[in-house]
Amino acid sequence: MLTYKQRLQYTLYTLKHKKAFLKVEKQLRGKNTLSGYLHDIDKPLLYLFCFWLELNQIQSIHRKYNRHHVKNTLKKTPDDLLDTVIDWECARMTKPDKPLNAYETLMKFYPEYKSTYLPVIKKYLAHQVKEKE
Repeated sequence: MLTYKQRLQYTLYTLKHKKAFLKVEKQLRGKNTLSGYLHDIDKPLLYLFCFWLELNQIQSIHRKYNRHHVKNTLKKTPDDLLDTVIDWECARMTKPDKPLNAYETLMKFYPEYKSTYLPVIKKYLAHQVKEKE
């Protein structure tokens, strides 16, 4: 069972990530969007108010119902694809356990989605692409 202190730590961790997401979103899109402001907002709410849920359950719920996560069955728009790339890119700014940039994340963890996400990375973060694709 997560303690309240742990829940607060996860919430602060997520809010730090949200701040980085908004920074990268502004760099890549030229503005912040409603989607950016709402990015990952469910996680702090689940951490702070759903005491019966464990960390893995919160993460599972979040991944299942948010279109910026790759491995769910939700239909994704071009904006959702860019949200995913932004999420990958900003994770390295705030999450010591996730040091890879967007391109490296795609190639290491999601190579089967290369045809979907590589064009987005090439458009917005072309300097990261190491291969002739």
